[in-house]
Order: sequence, then structure tokens, then C-alpha cells
Amino acid sequence: MAGNKLPPRQKMIGMMYLVLTALLAMNVSKDILDVFIIVNEGLERTALNFKDKVDAQYTAFEKAYQENQAKVKPFYDKARDVQAKADEVFDYITRLKANLIFHVEKLESLESAMGSNEDGYDTTMNMAHMASKDNYDIPTHVLVGSEPDNPKTGEYTASELKDKLGSFRDELLAFAEPGTSLESGLKSTFSFENRKDASGTNNTWEAYNFYHTPIAGILTILSKIQTDIRNAESDIVKQLFANVDAGSFKFNKLEAAIIPTSNYVILGDSFHAEIFLAAYDSTKNPEMYYGTSIDSNSWEIPDEGKVELRVEGGKGQMAVKADREGEHTWAGVINFKSDDGRRLPFAWKAAYTVARPSLVVSADKMNVFYKGVDNPVSISVPGVPADKLSPSITNGSLTRGKDGYIVRVKSGNEAIIRVGATMPDGSKKSMGEAKFRVKSIPNPVPYVAQQTGSAVVKKVVLENTNKIFAKMENFDFELTPEVVGYVFSTTVSGGALVEEKVKGANLGGSVKNLISKSKTNSKVYFEKIEVRMPDGSIRELGPISLKLQ
Repeated sequence: MAGNKLPPRQKMIGMMYLVLTALLAMNVSKDILDVFIIVNEGLERTALNFKDKVDAQYTAFEKAYQENQAKVKPFYDKARDVQAKADEVFDYITRLKANLIFHVEKLESLESAMGSNEDGYDTTMNMAHMASKDNYDIPTHVLVGSEPDNPKTGEYTASELKDKLGSFRDELLAFAEPGTSLESGLKSTFSFENRKDASGTNNTWEAYNFYHTPIAGILTILSKIQTDIRNAESDIVKQLFANVDAGSFKFNKLEAAIIPTSNYVILGDSFHAEIFLAAYDSTKNPEMYYGTSIDSNSWEIPDEGKVELRVEGGKGQMAVKADREGEHTWAGVINFKSDDGRRLPFAWKAAYTVARPSLVVSADKMNVFYKGVDNPVSISVPGVPADKLSPSITNGSLTRGKDGYIVRVKSGNEAIIRVGATMPDGSKKSMGEAKFRVKSIPNPVPYVAQQTGSAVVKKVVLENTNKIFAKMENFDFELTPEVVGYVFSTTVSGGALVEEKVKGANLGGSVKNLISKSKTNSKVYFEKIEVRMPDGSIRELGPISLKLQ
């Protein structure tokens, strides 16, 4: 929730919510709605995990409060206030879910839709046991009413939910420092402005989320909101706890930390990492050593192979040449000197794998490049960011597109893509190459009155046909070749063959006049059909012979 720096779990929740809203925008079947059971269960587990996380924070707060009540009490009281507000809104949503299930499933009482999970927390009936999870009329009536632009108000409505969430957001904003990512994250997560749906229609927050939405989707959306509540609660409590010692110089915990630039190292490159004490003092530079092993009793590195790190600003700078493939493990120690002069050793270990450069190039459509069209291509190298790659092609052009690269070729039988990369130290390295065959686009198939080749057609249908056209069949690219001309022929009274050369694709007046004069069971012919392909070339297609009925 905190700005752009979201933890992996929260990124996953966001992606699951995107999938949810995408499915809700489609006319999905009842069986497809079973997917929401999995998504909803995942969100509920995430909410419980957030609950366990924030409970641990409260426990730490309680311990700190008992040790120094005068210092901790202002922040401790605020944390308990946040806890009460979060539990209130979270439990309200649980009751809101139960009320929806009660109405949709037509249960005997509201209580029959609720229960307790294995941890003793209130929860609702499992969606898997619901018979009407595709029902959207009842949830719409309960939450929004019949007018989406003017949502109903009252108990257990979407409007009441929005008001409670808005109050919750505003109360938490009072604890967030202005201008921080925490403040912007709260405003973004709990935003209730009108928004446009896929059709461009402006909707209220209530209608956008709950109007004509199946109960399965609504319950999942509500579970997602509950995870947002727990996550926001955790972020605020975490900040309040950090504020206890914000003005202190004393460390309350010392841990060794290693942050590698990458755990994936290309042969010939170097392994880079930062090693430091969490909550470190940039004015002190502790001794740091590393080697292949460490004594677990003395926390000393054996002299053989022992390397002392260069330490600046409390951080050790480590660089090991990756001259051998395979997994590599290093052990080290940080010797921190306390205020009373004691040596406090903190041990660490790091492992990484060295591999040869591995190039991945794949044609998104086929294993060949076609002349005269945009060929989408994905190019990536494991362990190397996309913006550090420099691809090139031997035949044609290679440009960056919206979702990768676009290759265009005009001639030849082969194209080679070569990829270079800029390494972390600024050096350039070749990542390899990939070869592709180059082919011409296959011929399209001509059609008149939805017929091709030799066929039978009703005369009246042909008389009402305005154009001859060509289309690509069994070809993955979306192309529309342009018919630029053809020759029409038929026999008239007396058996004479009449031909009409036509420019363009239209069945003009002269052609239609000949068709109208043709007798039943006679044949008409469309020959020398010429089309202009995307590469500008003109191709002649096979004839069409139609017997009139």
C-alpha cells in the first residue's frame, strides 16, 4: 500500500484483484464463478496472515510499553485506537457478507450464515457451499438498489460501507505523516471517486463494484477490502512503533544483513553485494571479514582464505569474481564494537549461482518471420533487466513495440537477431544470437457472395453482392489484402462469351447487368483476380466459377 514499493504479497493481492475485475466485466458462466472460491480463500488467508503480523506488532508494542511506559504510552495508545477502528470495520464487513449470504441463500437467520474459523475469528459460510453464487439481483437490491446513479442508503448497503471505509481512512490519515508514501497509499487504496467502466460509462463507487455483480464476485471484493484494512492497520502500527525510537540513537536490535545486487551472475561478471548492520551507524565502520567458512563458537574466519572487506559509512563492499560456473557460498562476520568496548560478532552467509549467458528470443506468432508485416518478438536474458539489452537484426528492422519488439523484413531467406547487454559495471557483453527463417506471406483466398472456387449460388444473392474480396485463411496475422482488379465473364444469348475487365473490387453496373441477363444454370467466372499484399506486391489469385440457380 505504501506508494510504489509494495511487498510481494500485496502485489499479488493487487494482481488477483485485477483478475477479479476482469472476470466480472465478462459474462462468465456459473462454473467459471468457481474460480472466485479459490481467489476468495486466498484473500481470506492473506487477511489472517496480516492479522497475525499486526498482532505480533501489538505484542512488541505491549512489551515496549511495559519496559518504558512514559516513553511508549503516546504511541501505544494510538496503536490501540487504530486496532479498535480496524477491528470495527473488518467485523462490519464480515456481517455485511453474512447478510448478503442470508438473503441470497434464503437462510433461516443471519446467524446461520456466520461461524468461527479454526483460529476463533468470526467468518461466513464458505462460498463453495453456496447454491446461488451466480445470483446478482439480490445483492444488487441489498447493496445498491434499482438506481445505480443514486445508490440506496441504510444498514448493510454499499453506501454505508463507503462511509465507514472513508471514516476509517480519515482516522488513519491522522497518524500518517503528510507527504509520505503511507499517506498517498491510504488515499489511493481507499478512494471512492466515480470511475468509468470498460464501456466508458461513469459509475459511482457503489455501482462500479456491486451493481449487477454476482454474489461470488462481491464476496471476493469484500475480502479484498478486508485485506486492505489489515494491511493499512499494519503499516500505521509499524510507523507508530518506529516513531517510539525515531529520535533515539540507541539500537534496539542488531542483525547482520546482506543485500546482493543479483543472485544470478553471468560467467565473467562479478558478484556484488552490500553487507551492513540493520539499524547501522554510518559514523562507525565495524570490521568485516569473509571466507569459505566460519567457526560457530568463536565467530572467527580461518586465516586461510580470510578476506577483509572495505567498509565505508558502516557498509561493507563485497565483489567476488565469477570465474567458475555453479553455486558459490561465502561466510562472513561483522565485528561491531559496543559503547563499552566489547566485540559483538554477527555472522552471515550468502549463496549465489554462476551460469553462462543464456539468451531467450521467441517469435510470438510463429517460428518464422514473414515479409512485409509486423512480426512480434519477445527478447529477454535471465538475470539482465530489459532496459539493459541491445538487440539488433541482420536482415530488416527491429524496433521496440508496446509489448516487446517488432521485426519487419522485405527480402532474403534468413534473419539473425543478436543481443548485447550492459552489465552492472558498465561493460558490454554479447548474450548470443537466434536465427529465423524468412518467408513470403501465403496467398489469400478470393470470395464472391461468400463462395470461392467452384460453387453454386442463387442468382439473386449474386445480384445483391457488391464486392469481391480476399481473406487470409489459416494464417495467424490479421491482414486484409486489397482486391485491385479482376476479369468477369459469362455466356449470353446465342452462346457468345462476354468478358468485362474491372479495376478495383466492386461489382459495377456492367457486371451486374451481365449477371441479370445470365440464365439459370449458366455459369459466371471471376478470373485473373489481383490483390495488393501488405508488402506492396500484386498477386494473381485462382478463379471463382459460380453456377447460377
